[in-house]
Amino acid sequence: MIIIGVDIETANLHGAICEFSAVGLDLDTGAELFVVTSLVDPGDVDWDPFAMRVHGILPREVRGKPAIHAVWDRFLTELEYQDAKTGRPCRIFAHNASFERSQLTRALGDRMQVEFECTVHMARRGLREFAPRNHKLPTVCEVLGIPFRETHRAEADARAAAEIARRLVGREAAHEQAPAALLPPTPAL
Repeated sequence: MIIIGVDIETANLHGAICEFSAVGLDLDTGAELFVVTSLVDPGDVDWDPFAMRVHGILPREVRGKPAIHAVWDRFLTELEYQDAKTGRPCRIFAHNASFERSQLTRALGDRMQVEFECTVHMARRGLREFAPRNHKLPTVCEVLGIPFRETHRAEADARAAAEIARRLVGREAAHEQAPAALLPPTPAL
């Protein structure tokens, strides 16, 4: 199985996506199979100053970059390629998937046909016995022993979501108890 983490960063809360990333990992080994990542030009939109402080992406950095439709098409092409190459099913995850889903639907309209599973919901179910202080991305990574330094950038967040999903899916399958021993760590790149 291929586990895919998806993350976006937005210029505002109206579907103005300014960064997209998807990272595919092999469920069993944690090997990185693909990365689709790009800054995205959301067009002539109002940028929320709070959003810019959170992710640090500025309008001048995305001017002239691909539109979300082009980046989304690259992602769909990669999904088709992985299916043809491996024949293995893909499961797609995002941390707080309702946000990614709502923003991508606003930006893509009916082209948004991909279902996401939510790693926040998985962590709430799968990590109860560890009583994490919250289910934010850095906290869940810490509980699972996943190295994570940069937050609110799409590639780092997508990679973290994929690894969280990989470990929790593996845990569900194996019914293991200790998070550090869930699955071997992802190989260093």
